[in-house]
Amino acid sequence: MIHGLVVTHGAVGAELLKVVGMILGPEPGLSAVSNAGLSLRGLTTAIVAEIADAEEDGDGTLVFIDDIAGSCATAARLAAAESGTMRVVSGVNLAMLLDFTTWRESLELDELARRMVEKGRSAIGVVPLGDEEA
Repeated sequence: MIHGLVVTHGAVGAELLKVVGMILGPEPGLSAVSNAGLSLRGLTTAIVAEIADAEEDGDGTLVFIDDIAGSCATAARLAAAESGTMRVVSGVNLAMLLDFTTWRESLELDELARRMVEKGRSAIGVVPLGDEEA
């Protein structure tokens, strides 16, 4: 099973995982790390510690970050340099995480990462109001 780690500014990741749990129930192998109160080195260390179990399993970890720049992205890149089985996807949203839980046991890590990008993009749009068309 591919593990998932959501790395965000503040409690965004933890809150997203609470919602995933409300919808799907508990999801083993899916966790969150916040950058709150951590230096870059501290955040990198926290990411490496979180993915240690996945590294032992050999299936890898897909790390979801909230923004393509900033401390979460930098720490994820540094952690990935120490890992052979970690991929990083930016722009985490609820649709991605729900889809991740569905596909993480049947897709390879790189294919899953690509699917998450597609799912994330498809979940973004202008919602039609009233009689408007999408």
